[in-house]
Amino acid sequence: MINLYLIFIDITVPVILGFLVTLLISDGHLLPYVIFGLIVVILSILREFYKDYYSIHFSEKIKIAFATSSMSIFFQLAYYSYYSINIDLFIAISWILIPIIILLLRYFLKIINKSINNVTISIIGNLYKFNDLEIKMLKNKKFKINFYDELKDYLDSTDVKNEISNITVINFSSATNDIKSLSSKNTVSLRKFMENYLRKIYVDDKTSYNDINNYSKSAMLFKRLIDLIAVIILSPILVFTSIYVIFVKFVRGYGGSFIFVQKRYGKCQDIFSLFKFRTMHVNSDIHGNTIKNDERIYSFANSLRRFRLDELPQIINIIFGDMHLVGPRAEWVKLSDEYSKKIDHYYLRNTVRPGITGWAQVLYQYGFDINDSKQKLMYELYYIKNWTVWLELEICIKTILVILDKKGF
Repeated sequence: MINLYLIFIDITVPVILGFLVTLLISDGHLLPYVIFGLIVVILSILREFYKDYYSIHFSEKIKIAFATSSMSIFFQLAYYSYYSINIDLFIAISWILIPIIILLLRYFLKIINKSINNVTISIIGNLYKFNDLEIKMLKNKKFKINFYDELKDYLDSTDVKNEISNITVINFSSATNDIKSLSSKNTVSLRKFMENYLRKIYVDDKTSYNDINNYSKSAMLFKRLIDLIAVIILSPILVFTSIYVIFVKFVRGYGGSFIFVQKRYGKCQDIFSLFKFRTMHVNSDIHGNTIKNDERIYSFANSLRRFRLDELPQIINIIFGDMHLVGPRAEWVKLSDEYSKKIDHYYLRNTVRPGITGWAQVLYQYGFDINDSKQKLMYELYYIKNWTVWLELEICIKTILVILDKKGF
């Protein structure tokens, strides 16, 4: 039934936009938009894009939207070229809007349809304590989650008797014989489950992480291209925000420069100077990391921090090559040294250049303590290991959503 809804969306969205274009353009054609929708559907069926659509990650959904729309636009171009029809601005805009609207409608379908995912996850053991954010993430994907303290509790449960446990997670340290009793092909380790479903890498002192590597040459090319686009788009905002900060600091008589400079660790733990707008009183950093409702913050600067505008001067760090737009957070040297002593494999986050925004920053709350820093490390290692241009785009989109939701402080 879900597939029928998806097919309906993929057909009707291009047709409706095509109809609107024909109203705006005297020589508009509806047929190519019908073809657009049919190609999206046919390609999605052939490549099994509809299968378990709501179980895959958003980055994969972006990839699917790009693949289907690119093929459809190719046929659109062929149609307009064959009939010698000029491609109007409205037509070009409609091609961009179609995949965006399709993604949005599919998202709303997920929200209103409670039976969109019938998979049950059974988590056995207490080796790792799942937090509220992780449980919420799974429930948002419509998974049903059952927790069992002991293996015996699970084997005696209705999940096993009724064979409704689709995914069984081994969340305990156990002998091989215990694991053999879980013969289901859907039984997964804790690390695999966290990587595939929670999109983070489980970190402990017993595991080596040889698969956490630097970016490939092609990945670096894409990242630098995204960096360049970001610099072009954000530079005017940086200029106007700089003028505002300088003016307010001058009027209110706040001391210190309008730019705050702090030593941070970069790639391979090379130390560089990170630039931000000064939003706190001079020498506030000697008292440690920022907290909620921090009295050290200038009253006018709260809005800057909520909308992450205080991070804009890091565009200069991107230009200098110290940072990317997207990457692990550039951590303060003082805190990083402390975390490295208490968190296993913390140094791995410095395998690549840091970023203004990142996977941990859009998924996890602002860090307050060692536990928060360990959680963020898990997300950062996932990003480094699983980097794709689609994950990069997902982070950029989610960063915008976080900013609009004003979750910074």
